[in-house]
Amino acid sequence: MLTTVERLRGIMPEMSELDDLLMLQIAAASAAIENYCKRSFRKQSYSERISGHVTSKYINLRNYPVHTIVEIPSVWDYEILDEGRLYRPHGWPTGDHNISISYIGGYVLPKDATEENPRTLPEALELACLLYSQVLLRSPGVKSERVGDISVGYTDDSSSLPPAVISLISPYVGRWI
Repeated sequence: MLTTVERLRGIMPEMSELDDLLMLQIAAASAAIENYCKRSFRKQSYSERISGHVTSKYINLRNYPVHTIVEIPSVWDYEILDEGRLYRPHGWPTGDHNISISYIGGYVLPKDATEENPRTLPEALELACLLYSQVLLRSPGVKSERVGDISVGYTDDSSSLPPAVISLISPYVGRWI
């Protein structure tokens, strides 16, 4: 999860007795943000199969930042660049899904942070999660209401994120898409 119940409770004190509900909203907001960005943000082990091209000197990994490469069979002369890019001066072996890469990537999330391993998740991602969690708590899909003859309309646009959230997370959307 991209934020903590304590942080959300701090900006929504009226919800302080509903930790289970807050956790569900944070989980939903975190999942929506990761789905939109088409990547995971948690620091952990990842494996990807990528198509190589001898004319391309770069490969982009989904779950940057890349901390260490665990294994790339038959390839050794590469360099890890910022934002999860791998560089190889002579290009990559050509083929469809022929390069298997195992690596440690991602950010230390707020709930996983320790004194020895501090949080590295960009503030913009946590703020986006907090903002979207608040939106989910305050307007759970209701688009319109009517009191006379009781009518409630729900949004048909449940897959879109609020513009402010998109603005905060757009720098973290995968560039391979």
